[in-house]
Amino acid sequence: MVSDSAKPVAAYAFKLEDGRYGQLTYIRVYQGAVRRDDTIINSRTGKKHKIGRLVRMHSDEMEDIQDAGSGDIVALFGIECNTGDTFTDGKINVAMTSMFVPDPVISLSIKPADSKSETNMSKALRRFSREDPTFRVGVDEESQETIISGMGELHLEVYIERMKREYNAMVVTSPPQVAYRETISVRSDFNYTHKKQTGGSGQYGRVVGYLEPYSGGDFEFVDEVTGGSIPRQFIPSVEKGFKSMLGKGRKIGFPVVNVRVVINDGQSHAVDSSDIAFQEAARGAWREAFDRAKPKILEPIMRVVCEGPADFSGNVLATLMQRRGMIIGSQEDGGFARIEAEVPLAEMFGYAMTLRSATQGKAEFTMEFSRYLQVPANIAEELVEKHNEKNKAAAGKK
Repeated sequence: MVSDSAKPVAAYAFKLEDGRYGQLTYIRVYQGAVRRDDTIINSRTGKKHKIGRLVRMHSDEMEDIQDAGSGDIVALFGIECNTGDTFTDGKINVAMTSMFVPDPVISLSIKPADSKSETNMSKALRRFSREDPTFRVGVDEESQETIISGMGELHLEVYIERMKREYNAMVVTSPPQVAYRETISVRSDFNYTHKKQTGGSGQYGRVVGYLEPYSGGDFEFVDEVTGGSIPRQFIPSVEKGFKSMLGKGRKIGFPVVNVRVVINDGQSHAVDSSDIAFQEAARGAWREAFDRAKPKILEPIMRVVCEGPADFSGNVLATLMQRRGMIIGSQEDGGFARIEAEVPLAEMFGYAMTLRSATQGKAEFTMEFSRYLQVPANIAEELVEKHNEKNKAAAGKK
């Protein structure tokens, strides 16, 4: 047998912790051996790190060790990395399969309450996003607001509380924003010409094709152009133009999914056609066709499991039905009931308090993302109306 010390090193960072001595990185050694003063390489970034201190954790106590072999779970100090990074000794170039990270289903706008909190909030967000791959941080392009996204209301509440407690960062939050999606329901043809003359060489590009619903993924681009009506070098420009429109739908401003774009004809100009011209032609074609494709709004549906005394099962069922819940299963055993349902995320805010009141605090629930489904027509109208009012308000401020 080949000893651990003779094998190339492969280790996986599965947890980060901000301790008294800086970032503590928990790793599992899958192959080889790691030792103090060794140099390891982050496969994702290519950055080299020297192991200054290697410890084995016993609850909240640390035991300094000199080396660790395959199968060991140990911790390193002073290693800047993200959860899910792979480390090697440079003898092999591998990356461990990353854990499945679902897309966030809820977003929240936050801003610092004062100038002192601004710096601390930034530090906290940088740390949290490294620790937890399901916690995302971004900036809204239009409002310039900081947006945090996660897997549920409680998920974000925990991080906001940690900002206050661990970083003394007081933040102001807006109501949670559900991660809706937009899609189309019928095929829609387009024939759009982008033509602009500004003195000298202008811009010219024409694209012909159609949009249609697509169940195989979020987006597919199909090139069926023949005869060189669109030169080959501009086909990627057309695709880039269509992709740039996916981030913000035209109904309520949420990302567009499940759409196939097919181009089958077009026209170019020997002088005025360019990368920019065909990108703009694609954007114009999208705007022309999307509104005719009967767009619809999708909402995240959560799988909710409630558990508690069977005496309260009727009350639990009532709380779920009031939230547009669809019961998919229930069972009772020895006075204990378990109810499964699919409920729109938009209806689940504050459910913990409702369930507590309905069961005298004796029931609990878990919730995870299940799928996206079309929202009812009346709710879609409300969402569109709110979006239009928000746009009018934003226009009035300019």
